[in-house]
Amino acid sequence: MKKYFLFLFLIACSGNKSDTVLTPQDFDAKYKTTPNAMLLDVRTPEEIAGGKIANAENIVWDDSFADKLSSLENKPIFIYCGSGIRSAKAASVLKAKGYHQVYELDGGMKAWKEAGMPVDK
Repeated sequence: MKKYFLFLFLIACSGNKSDTVLTPQDFDAKYKTTPNAMLLDVRTPEEIAGGKIANAENIVWDDSFADKLSSLENKPIFIYCGSGIRSAKAASVLKAKGYHQVYELDGGMKAWKEAGMPVDK
């Protein structure tokens, strides 16, 4: 009986990542092959000063984030932050506002750098 519950637990936990939360390599590849995609960095200017992904636009994640979205076109959005927490929240807001193609960088900029991906200063 214990083995059965352990098996169910492992299956339940293994499906936590969706196909829109991507590893740094998959995030980069999908962004580069998605026409008209936007790369969105939701970190603060101080964080961005330490490096960013090339061509990323910035909208800081804060209490007024949803209000700042009116200027965005409804096109594929690839979003990231420092560790993936803020970008996950921002992705939820984007989806609630009707943006259908929202992709998140799993682990954020931290994972991007650890994977040896290019960083613009």
